[in-house]
Amino acid sequence: MPRLLNRSLLTLLLPLTAGVVHAFETVRVADGVYALVGDLGQRTPENLGHNMTSGFVVTAQGVVVIDTGASKLGAQAIHTAIRKITGWPVIYAINTGGQDHRWLGNDYFRRQGAKLVASAAGLADMHNRGAEQMAMTGRFLKDKFAGTVPAYPDVTFKDRYTLPVKGERIELIYTGGAHTPGDILVWLPQRSIVFAGDTVFVQRLLGVLPGGARRWIKSLEYLRDQLKPKIVVPGHGHVTDLNEALREAVAKRFADGAFDPVEVSQCLDQPCFKYLVNYDDLEFRSRNALAVAEELLATQSR
Repeated sequence: MPRLLNRSLLTLLLPLTAGVVHAFETVRVADGVYALVGDLGQRTPENLGHNMTSGFVVTAQGVVVIDTGASKLGAQAIHTAIRKITGWPVIYAINTGGQDHRWLGNDYFRRQGAKLVASAAGLADMHNRGAEQMAMTGRFLKDKFAGTVPAYPDVTFKDRYTLPVKGERIELIYTGGAHTPGDILVWLPQRSIVFAGDTVFVQRLLGVLPGGARRWIKSLEYLRDQLKPKIVVPGHGHVTDLNEALREAVAKRFADGAFDPVEVSQCLDQPCFKYLVNYDDLEFRSRNALAVAEELLATQSR
């Protein structure tokens, strides 16, 4: 599980706030690199569905957007934030995953001339759940969802892809998914900065989908052991680093003699996560633990 960065790094980063557009805060992470830190709660008309963290990178050739928002109006708000920083055009828009707020603003940015990029697994997830996500997000955003239409990526890749832009090396890395099957890492190796998308949650309890625990752990391990970034821009919450915990807690329950996934999910002690915004949702916590427990049990029974 992710935790907050050490105090010295937070002291360095958080005073660099540039302003607020709708329900997200524009935070300067480094020269030309910005995070758009949104609400920690649910999608609402007021936040335009931006209950996540996205961002953008200003290169010598133009702007690269990282996640396009949950609606046409959300994408416009992102573009407004960019224009407060630079007049450069948006040339690429990356979808770090197939969840609504990562890609439903695609149509807007395509109309601005941007090329859309995602993993092949992310594209498949968009097709599989697109109608469901349109309906769900429309219910949350109501009239603020008007004009939103799905637009699918122009460029997809299987494992790795380097954006052909000048002045900044931007590598897109697929390690098997995390919160959703198509989640990727956006890696800026020259700066040791990663936009982790929904591979990393901070300040908010993560949501483990059925079958997702092992792939999530694998992606976190890759981030920790291979990339070793100095700065992590998460998919939810403020700029941070990460630290894994949920899997060990569930594994300990099995070691203590609990072999039924339901028993594990009900007995799992998670007090170290009380600081997270949605910790009080017991059903949500139990569902996460159950998903992890089921995968561990399946692995141990092989």
